[in-house]
Amino acid sequence: MNYDLTDKDQRKKFIKYANSLLKHQRTLVSLEDKSNRTLSQNCYLHVLCRILAQDIGVTEQYAKQVYFKELANPGIFLTVSKDPLTGQMLKIIRSSADLTIQEMSHAINNFIIWAAGNGYELPEAELKEDGTMEFKTQEDKDAFHQAEIKTSADPVL
Repeated sequence: MNYDLTDKDQRKKFIKYANSLLKHQRTLVSLEDKSNRTLSQNCYLHVLCRILAQDIGVTEQYAKQVYFKELANPGIFLTVSKDPLTGQMLKIIRSSADLTIQEMSHAINNFIIWAAGNGYELPEAELKEDGTMEFKTQEDKDAFHQAEIKTSADPVL
């Protein structure tokens, strides 16, 4: 059963159901957080895509779509579906906004590993629960902040 805890009524139903499980002394209950990826994760991903895109000479959007989603993370982002009208097989690409926090962490790690395997070292950071990032090296931190500054200074077209 899924509950949207941002909705007051669903939050009350969730609490009522949880209390009912406690009252009936259930011995095994599973609770899973389905929260979507964090803004820190999203920012980190976009800076990584910007760094790779600049190094290779493609757009950030291309780096995200092709390198991050299709090549580094096909198991997370790609599905094939048959169009009901034409019968054609279509490639469906999932939005990163739909990922859970855990899926996004896994996808970013895959991307860093994939880039390294293709000769591009991207800054590695551990995203903390409070939204802060801890970089593996000072060089990673400096590279990230340089790209972040460049990203915020670029005019929006």
